[in-house]
Amino acid sequence: MVESADHFSFDHPQNQGYGEQKRLAYLLQSDPNYHRLKIRFLEGWKHPGKQIPHIHAIFKIMLSEASFKPFHEYRAHVVNAPFQNNPANEQFLFHGTTRSCFLVEDKYKVRLCDLQRCSLCRIIDQSFDIAKCGTNHNFNRFGWGIYTSACSSSESFVKIVPQTSTTSPEADDYIKNTDKAGTLRVVLVNRVIVGKPYEQCRNATNLVQPPSGYHSLTGTPGTNLNYEETVVYSNDAIRPAFLIVYGDAPPKSQSKTQALLSRMFNTSLVG
Repeated sequence: MVESADHFSFDHPQNQGYGEQKRLAYLLQSDPNYHRLKIRFLEGWKHPGKQIPHIHAIFKIMLSEASFKPFHEYRAHVVNAPFQNNPANEQFLFHGTTRSCFLVEDKYKVRLCDLQRCSLCRIIDQSFDIAKCGTNHNFNRFGWGIYTSACSSSESFVKIVPQTSTTSPEADDYIKNTDKAGTLRVVLVNRVIVGKPYEQCRNATNLVQPPSGYHSLTGTPGTNLNYEETVVYSNDAIRPAFLIVYGDAPPKSQSKTQALLSRMFNTSLVG
């Protein structure tokens, strides 16, 4: 074990038992991270036309320490940038993507699949890849980058495949189960080094990097966007951190007394 290892690394002392074949840790509802992420997700659900969903589970994602080396090197570069009043500016942002398997359909299904078309498992396994940007879409609002958002329900987000990012409502629009037997939805919560963001209110589809002197781009609501989104143009600026599983609330179970009375009077009782 490495004492200075990243908290999301296999090599961190708190993550004993996790590795290449076991990357997801189920969070108990009593875990402080569970509480913070639940609040962030629900507060980010801003779409007025979408019912607020029920959170079924939250998992912590572990990666190899080698995967974090370029991430930390990138952060150090941003911190050392001149005129940077808020070094690194690391944020937790959402990203919606495609799931082609039954990963986390319940808390015991935690093995990644081998399907190349499963964007979710490939991101957890390999992190994000800008080279996949636009694979399933002809329009990238702010060019070739990795898109994330703090909004979990919106419709304006641009997706990259197999690695995509956005938040609650915004992220929700890019979540897809290719296997129709999958009943739940999943969204990635990512560590994003935003650094000094350039604010952009109009489409800029030809971008391959942020304007000089900036580390990322923030799309501001208004002319072309309904909800804010953040774009980074380096694979090293982002790593997946958590996975939120959500959907319809489970049906309420009847008490034994309710079930007995329901059978006796052939009517359903609502608790």
